[in-house]
Amino acid sequence: MTDDAVPPALGVILPSSNRVVERATEARLAGRAEACYARVPYGAMLTGEAYDPSVFLAAADLLADAGVAALCWNATRGAALGFTPDERLCEAVTRRTGLPMVTTALAARARLRGGGVHRLGLVVQGGADEAALVGARFAEAGITVATAATLGITENRLAALVPLPRLAEAARDAAAGSDAVLIWSTNLPGWRLPAEIDGVALLDATTLGTDALLAAGLPGGPA
Repeated sequence: MTDDAVPPALGVILPSSNRVVERATEARLAGRAEACYARVPYGAMLTGEAYDPSVFLAAADLLADAGVAALCWNATRGAALGFTPDERLCEAVTRRTGLPMVTTALAARARLRGGGVHRLGLVVQGGADEAALVGARFAEAGITVATAATLGITENRLAALVPLPRLAEAARDAAAGSDAVLIWSTNLPGWRLPAEIDGVALLDATTLGTDALLAAGLPGGPA
């Protein structure tokens, strides 16, 4: 890309209480693309056990106005819902805008299935109930959670304030007996941790979503 070339644009939808996705995305896209963002209400994006399509279609329409090449719902709610709502969301947005749509949950499922991860270490921002629910959903998708570490955070925006040493400690706890560790919240600053912890691959939810967006919207995908 020449100095005077207009960089490609990619669209990111994120929860209203998130304070991490934008920083992590800018770091990942640096020099390759520009990101445009739209927020959806954290507490009003669902109707029962499915997404409220009107909320996401409105966000997608606004991002499409910016001329983005692809869209990403960079949030982890889809795993707790069982992945199917994310698939339907992508289909609805693409029908509406004509743009490819990816989500963090679907990207994580594809990465874990394709990466030979047989025993997953999971870090969640909530408590044991959240870990059990997400673990069960991953199990339904053929991914076994061997170990889960919980941070006990009940208010989403507070996840962004978790100190890196505490997050790293949770990742080490989840690494025991695991092929890879997944930091499962796009409001946890997992993108700031190293790619391995105690010799075990460390995957960050936000980065997985961003890499899927790159692959969908740019020739050649992520580097």
